[in-house]
Amino acid sequence: MDPQLSPVIPMHEVVIDVHDYLDCIVLRLRGRLSLRSNVQIRESIAKSLPDTGRVLIDLSHLHCPPVSFLAVFPAALAAAGGWPSARLVLFGADATLRSALVSGRIPETVPLAPDIASAHALLDQRPPLVRRHRDLPPHPSAPAAARMLVREACTAWLLPQDVCETAELVATELVTNAVEHVHTSSRLTITYTGAVFRVSVRDYCPVPIRPRPIDIEACRGRGLHLVAALAQIWRVDRHADGKTVWASLAVDPPN
Repeated sequence: MDPQLSPVIPMHEVVIDVHDYLDCIVLRLRGRLSLRSNVQIRESIAKSLPDTGRVLIDLSHLHCPPVSFLAVFPAALAAAGGWPSARLVLFGADATLRSALVSGRIPETVPLAPDIASAHALLDQRPPLVRRHRDLPPHPSAPAAARMLVREACTAWLLPQDVCETAELVATELVTNAVEHVHTSSRLTITYTGAVFRVSVRDYCPVPIRPRPIDIEACRGRGLHLVAALAQIWRVDRHADGKTVWASLAVDPPN
């Protein structure tokens, strides 16, 4: 299966060889990651994943790049829809590259195996962390789109109905806050680790956010109080151009 390796590959260039392997596609990367080659890699993954939904990436001839460039792998997987509809596994990294991947926490979302046989077996296992996201407009329809993303993910990840319903409520409240009080677009991100389901909403206005006293005569204004009551923990992470409000829900581990 090994191709004839090119004797010279220009610096900051990657050659991608495509192979069929059992019920998946293998992409062999040769060279060094760069901003330009990352675009090429994302495009190759995007073309390959729809064919079988299962792609292995051989890193055995890839020079270790800066850690930030390695984010191309989880980004490409997320863009393809994420596990289980899109499955991506890395293999063959040398010790230096493996250390960089672990440092960048890449194997949390894109599993890493020592060889092609082990990588193929990992295609049928849920990664330690699965994630999906959706960009939402500052429009009244955004909460419904948020609920749909949560529902689709919970179904794909085989989560219990009660977890799904709670996560839908939390996502609805956080996105509604972004629409009604912040008036910016937002990004909803949901992650699942097997024990924790997290709902995060990133907006683009650095206005402080905190629960206001409940007006018992008002029909609205209870959003963050509801989130606080439903979540195991919730927090606000501030950014220069906005903030992320997130809430974690406990999930009983599967039997």
